Amino acid sequence: MSADSPEARDGAGEGARAGEGARAGDDTRAGEDARAGAPRTDTSGGAAGDTERAFKVVHLVHHYPPEFRGGTEACVETLAEAQHARGDRVVVIAGSDERDPKGRVDVSAVEHVLVCRLRRRPDENYSVDARQPRVTEVILEMLAAEAPDIVHLHHTLNLSGDLGARVAAAGHTVVSSLHDYTALCARHFLVRPDGEACAPQLPVPRARCHACVLPDFPAGAEQLEHELAAKTEITRAELQAPALAVVPSESVRRNWLASGLIDDARLHVLPHAVAGVAGPRPPERSRADGRLVIGTWGHLAPAKGVLDLLAALRQANDPRLALLILGEPVDADHAGELLDAAEGLDVSFAGAFQPEDLRAVAEHIDVAAFPSRAEETFGLVVAEARALGLPVLCSDRGALPESLGAAGAALPAGDPSAWAAKLVELANDASTLASWRASALLDLITPAKHADAMAALYARALQRSPAP
Repeated sequence: MSADSPEARDGAGEGARAGEGARAGDDTRAGEDARAGAPRTDTSGGAAGDTERAFKVVHLVHHYPPEFRGGTEACVETLAEAQHARGDRVVVIAGSDERDPKGRVDVSAVEHVLVCRLRRRPDENYSVDARQPRVTEVILEMLAAEAPDIVHLHHTLNLSGDLGARVAAAGHTVVSSLHDYTALCARHFLVRPDGEACAPQLPVPRARCHACVLPDFPAGAEQLEHELAAKTEITRAELQAPALAVVPSESVRRNWLASGLIDDARLHVLPHAVAGVAGPRPPERSRADGRLVIGTWGHLAPAKGVLDLLAALRQANDPRLALLILGEPVDADHAGELLDAAEGLDVSFAGAFQPEDLRAVAEHIDVAAFPSRAEETFGLVVAEARALGLPVLCSDRGALPESLGAAGAALPAGDPSAWAAKLVELANDASTLASWRASALLDLITPAKHADAMAALYARALQRSPAP
C-alpha cells in the first residue's frame, strides 16, 4: 500500500488525534512541573545543566507492558517511569501483536506514562524487509502533534523498519538504543538455528545469512536475496539517522563496530537500570535441607539454553539439585521439549510471572542460572537476580559476563558437562555462594541514575542535531 493512499491518510489522521490526546493526558497526570524546560534539583549523572532540564520524550518500541514484557520492554518501562519521576514528559508509541482492520491507535495510561498502541492491519505482515509505509506515516503525524525534544527509538518490530531514518528526515532529534541485533540479523540474536554463534563472523557475509534464513523463507531464494540487500541498506540508513546511539554493554559496542555500519564516536555505553535495586534484600534461604535450589526465569525460547540446564542436572545425577523455572515457553513444541527433558528430575515449572513476583521467589532460591546460547546484549535477568541479592551462574555469550560482575561465574554456553560440574561443586561448597552473594549489589545502576545519565545523552544529542 502506498503511504499516499486514502487508507494511509485515514490512519495517519487517527495517529494525529492520538498524539493530541497524548499531550493532554500527560499534562493532566504529570502536572505543571512536568512541562518541557521545568527545572529540577538533582544534578547527578551528567555535567552541570545536562540533567537539570526536563525533556519531552517520545519512546518508540515494538511492545509495551502489560501486553508483553520481554527484556527490552522491561528496560523501556523502567526508563519511562524514572524519566517521569525526574520531571520529563514521556509518551510511548508502541507496536502490538493485535491486529485491527482500520489500524487503530489505542491510547491509555500505564502507571504514569501515556501509551499509544498502534495496531497493524491484517495485511501488514513483516518479512526480512520490515518497512510498513502506512505505519510510518501514522507515527510521523503523531510526532508532529506531540513535538518532542527527543524521539528515542528502541525497536522497529511491529512498527516499521525505516523509522529512524524517516523520523530524522522529518526534523526530529533521534536517539537510538540498540537493544539487540534485529537490524543486523533476520533471526534477531546472531545465532543460527543449530546454535552456532554468528558474532565471530561479523561482518556476516550475506551468503551465510541467505543459507540460514532460506529454509524458513517461503518466498524463495530470489526474493530473499532481494530483501537481504534491502535490509542492509535500510540498516545502514537507520544507523546514520540518530544523533547518537546507546548500547547497554561493551560487548554490543564491539559487535556493532565489527559490523562496519556505525562509527565509534556515535556509540555510547550505558548499562540498563534494574527496578528495585534500592529495595530490601529478600532473606537468604536456609540450606538445612542440604539441597541446592537453582532458579531461572525469562522468555523460554530455545536460544535461552534451559534445555542445556536440564541436561546438566541429568548429567550431574545429584539428588541435592533442584530447579525452579519461571516463564512461558514460546510455543507448544518447546514446551514439550522442556517437559520431556525434565522427566524424572526435581524440576518445578511456575509458569507466567510478573517482575514483582521475583522478590518472593528469591527467598526459595540459592543461585540463579541463565545458560543462554544467544548473543545477549545486556543480561537483564542477571541484573534482576543480583538486585535480589542472588549469586548467579550465566553463560559466556555476549554481555552476560559483563552484567555478572563478581556475583557469580560464567560458564561455556551449550556445555551441560561444565554446568553439571559447577552445580555439584556449589552443592558441596557454601562459601563460594556466600562470597558471590556479598558482591551481588555492587555496581548496579538505579533507575534514577540511569534516567539522569540518559538526560545527559539527550542534551548531547540536541547539541549535535539542533532544531531546524
